[in-house]
Amino acid sequence: MAAPTVWFTKDDGRKLPVSDDYLIPFLTPTSPGTSYWEPPPADNVEALRREDGRVLLQLHQVIDLLLRCGVDLGNKTLLDIGTGNGMIPRLILHYSDLKAAVGIDPYLDGEHLSSWQAHDHGELFKELTGFIDKHCPDAMDFQEYRHLAGYQDFSLQPARVPLRAQGHKNFRFEKIGAHDLQQLDEKFDIFYAKAIDHIPDWPGIFKAISAAASDDALIVIKHFSFFAYLGPHRYATTNIPWGHLLLTDAEYRRFAEEFHGHRAKEMVEFYFDGLSYPRTTMHQMVMMARENGFTLHAAINEPNRNVARIQRMADVVPDFWDIVRQNHPTVSIEEMLSGRYHIVFRRAR
Repeated sequence: MAAPTVWFTKDDGRKLPVSDDYLIPFLTPTSPGTSYWEPPPADNVEALRREDGRVLLQLHQVIDLLLRCGVDLGNKTLLDIGTGNGMIPRLILHYSDLKAAVGIDPYLDGEHLSSWQAHDHGELFKELTGFIDKHCPDAMDFQEYRHLAGYQDFSLQPARVPLRAQGHKNFRFEKIGAHDLQQLDEKFDIFYAKAIDHIPDWPGIFKAISAAASDDALIVIKHFSFFAYLGPHRYATTNIPWGHLLLTDAEYRRFAEEFHGHRAKEMVEFYFDGLSYPRTTMHQMVMMARENGFTLHAAINEPNRNVARIQRMADVVPDFWDIVRQNHPTVSIEEMLSGRYHIVFRRAR
């Protein structure tokens, strides 16, 4: 690790090292001619293939997790919260006994910094099902698409899971947010959420799900913790190692002005408005679920694939653990070192 060339001074006088060496090596490569905080151009073929790999991996992971939990999808309905382009629920519906699927999202393509670029959903679905039918006709096998998923932040490979194309079944998209499920006036058996790190008011999410849940409902969450190394995502992560845990909110705003002045406004807006706020730990999430009638059934902490390297980042910061404990006294080291959490809650009986 190269020595830092500059330092940021905290309000209490302690200094933190600033260097892109603490950030760039852990990010997915960017498109030529773009900065790391910019989304890839719509015509970047490599980036589009990485998106294909991300969808295939998510599809594989959620089906694998449901099977491990003994869930029979037959005659059940699924609601995908924060569905994006809707590929995950459409593909699950297409390749399982699931009865029906609905996807909700307050944003359409290109309306949010983290959204997909605008594209033809029908063509993408045709492309993905064509790939699966050719390379994974009977079962989802990671080895068949690993070349597309190489940059995804994961360290545990899902097991080989059976698939069976079942032809056309209706998928529906509704442009609503996670807190507005009452507008659907429906009950669902499975709730899937892969982007709650972008949604505020988690108690409101669990309350809305509880009101729309069937008697034996499950909640399946794929979660990227704010307290992980790249928790603020590439758009708002600092080039201070673990900077989002070492800086107070006021210090973060000052850091953005001092080191990212040309984009400080956008950086700060994403940090506080594009990510869930106030920050919520895994412990708090479990308690929110319990308060709304759901008990924890399974929780898999999938370590960051760079977990060995990011642990060493703490060693370059004077008083690292003292500052973390001061700012976030309840966060666990396990959560700090997490990559993705895969969580299942069951309705309490």
